[in-house]
Amino acid sequence: MIRIGIADDDALVRQTLGDLLSKQDDIVVAWTAKDGQEALDLFRSSKVDDEVQAVLVDIQMPKMDGLTLAKALLEENPDIAILILATFTADSIVDDAIALGVRGFVAKEDGASSLAGAIRQAVAGNLVLSPTSSAIISDQARLWMNGSAHPQESTARPTQTRQPPPQLPYGITLSEREHEVLTLVVDAKTNKQIATRLGLSEATIKTHVSAIIAKLGVQDRVGAVVYALQHNLI
Repeated sequence: MIRIGIADDDALVRQTLGDLLSKQDDIVVAWTAKDGQEALDLFRSSKVDDEVQAVLVDIQMPKMDGLTLAKALLEENPDIAILILATFTADSIVDDAIALGVRGFVAKEDGASSLAGAIRQAVAGNLVLSPTSSAIISDQARLWMNGSAHPQESTARPTQTRQPPPQLPYGITLSEREHEVLTLVVDAKTNKQIATRLGLSEATIKTHVSAIIAKLGVQDRVGAVVYALQHNLI
């Protein structure tokens, strides 16, 4: 049996993933945690025979974020399979995760069979990139998956590659401030963190984010991130 842990600050996500994976004959959900610190405490308090072999880790969590948790878990047990839950993941986060030694990336939207298969492959020591996560993460991760890049090279950036021009909907422009906000949204910053960084109120940031979403013609914040990455806006 494969014992796993789930770390995500969204109770519905924890319950949904737990229910889906618990139906697998060879997977046991040993624990779920609402933040990184709770996950680390649960891991450390487990008996040797009850230790999890894999952990699904969300990036943005209170008390301890996903990357910090992944680093701590791998320091305690280098053989543990860490899978990043990639609802959206900026390049910098992907690079850092690869450098830490995670086994792969899956999406919260993945079906039960896809998630279960990814967990089995990761526990077996293979690198994993689910079809859904592949559509929303950087080319760097796909190179890593194909063996063309190594974790220690993950922060390197091509210096002479010509990038395609930014592509906005016809007749639409982003102000300099909106571009700053969008860049920080893509970097997985919360409205509060963006407000602090730019010296603005959180309400003002919410207004900018709403304007960006409307201008890009997407449904939500995640859609804005995906659009920005796919159309070279940052």
